Amino acid sequence: MVPSNLTGHWTLYAWDMELKRIHVLDPVLCKETRSRQASVHSHIVATFHERLFDCIIEFLSGMEDDRTTFKVAFYNQTHETATK
Repeated sequence: MVPSNLTGHWTLYAWDMELKRIHVLDPVLCKETRSRQASVHSHIVATFHERLFDCIIEFLSGMEDDRTTFKVAFYNQTHETATK
């Protein structure tokens, strides 16, 4: 899990290594479409994902490099949108 304030508000990025999914939880953009959320977060997710796998390959011998098989999941949450 990586909490980040790179978009001007807090967002949580979480990797599920077993299901090969990257979960993006953004309380400010939670009511926006997937494409809108992706336009804000895609470059951040890509950078974190590349660096995570660089570390995995460097420090965990024997782990296969399957970084290209992950999917990104954005969520439309039912709570009120946060302001920051």
